[in-house]
Amino acid sequence: MLGDVLLQRLTEQAPFCAMFRATAENLLAAPLVDALFERTAQVQWTKELTFSTLADLLCRVVLRVRPSVCAVHRLDGPFPVSLTAVYAKLQHVEPAVSEALVAQTAARAAAILAAWPAALRPDPIAGLHLLTVDGNYLAGTEHRPLPLRHSGAACLPGMSVVLRDDRTGLLSRVALREDAYTNERALLDEVLSWLGPNQLLLGDRNYCTLDFLAGLADRQAFYLIRHHQQVQLSPQGPLQPKGQTATGVVSEQRVRLSSGRRCRLVRIRLFQPTREGETEIRLLSNVSARKANAKTLADVYVRRWRIETSFQELTDLLRCEVDTLAYPRAALFGFALALVAFNLMAVLKGALASVQGQAVVEQELSSYYVAQEVSSTYAGMQRLMPAALWESWGRLTPAALAVWLGQVARQIPWKKYKKSQRGPRKPSTVQRTRRGAHRSTARVLQNRQNK
Repeated sequence: MLGDVLLQRLTEQAPFCAMFRATAENLLAAPLVDALFERTAQVQWTKELTFSTLADLLCRVVLRVRPSVCAVHRLDGPFPVSLTAVYAKLQHVEPAVSEALVAQTAARAAAILAAWPAALRPDPIAGLHLLTVDGNYLAGTEHRPLPLRHSGAACLPGMSVVLRDDRTGLLSRVALREDAYTNERALLDEVLSWLGPNQLLLGDRNYCTLDFLAGLADRQAFYLIRHHQQVQLSPQGPLQPKGQTATGVVSEQRVRLSSGRRCRLVRIRLFQPTREGETEIRLLSNVSARKANAKTLADVYVRRWRIETSFQELTDLLRCEVDTLAYPRAALFGFALALVAFNLMAVLKGALASVQGQAVVEQELSSYYVAQEVSSTYAGMQRLMPAALWESWGRLTPAALAVWLGQVARQIPWKKYKKSQRGPRKPSTVQRTRRGAHRSTARVLQNRQNK
């Protein structure tokens, strides 16, 4: 059949795009997405434009296939409603619907990744499932709403708190708020609802509050959280040296919180100051010494940079902040779809890791070239292979989809997608000039050649 021929050619010439489209059809199958909307939405309803169609439309902007919602509506139609109706629908997508979409697709992605044991990262502390939490404030948007058009200040559409699963690399949960002034601590109760026994939460000092630490302990969860000076500590013994790690000299002390609960204080005297100039990091943890010594906890905390890297990829490789979506709910929906797209990419990396190994993929795979292939090929693929040809992928079980993805991953020309290696930058001295000064590049190069 023609569809089989086109699919075969797509997997040969743009394998990651083929894998992405098949996985997206499975995780974002229209019946599943529309059923989620019907369960979760409290105010919105479906008339002519279904929620799955709206998500597919905005996904093309998030993936950088099209520059704007207007471009998608004009070039990829026909759509059942006008552009004005599309924007109106986007402006009223409830944050709870966006949150549920991220949770549902992440759970289905985790089921696919579970079929590849080699794609899962080992727990750094045996028996504890490592999770990392962090907040993210969306960047300013265009001043499109009438009340903002005369404002010189940045217009912030909202904020989020994201949970990252270290085993799978998935951004598994998100809490969204329309008010950009919301503090991360206002969402701690919601974060607590995500956690359970034998899970280890990694977080910065914004999450160091007595109630939150007590809530984690009551849920039989564990924490490794940077100490905030507002939390008073009472020493229960001397500060004992525990050796050193790659980042600094480690020592440990038993302490008691003002709530009466006891925990461990791990202090790291850094070899190199942080960007803020701090030379010491103090960590609180309720993980017992039998499970992990102080040096292990210090090494685990270094993994917090992984969620920062995930946020950077959301910004650089995807379009998680669509500046033309000025209304908060539309902007938050776009951010949620970027999380979904990130998790789809994580499934593709897992398929490759099942063949090449997790360490090789983490160190050598270029996420940039993978994202470039998906964004540059997606529009043409949609024109040549209409949605009807992909519907069967939505009915596959996670195990069956994992088998097909693994088969495609084995045929991928690995060198084509490897990172470009370069040596260390040579130190150079920058000559400062007056503001507004400029140079002709051609003349500078010619003068150097003449010399």
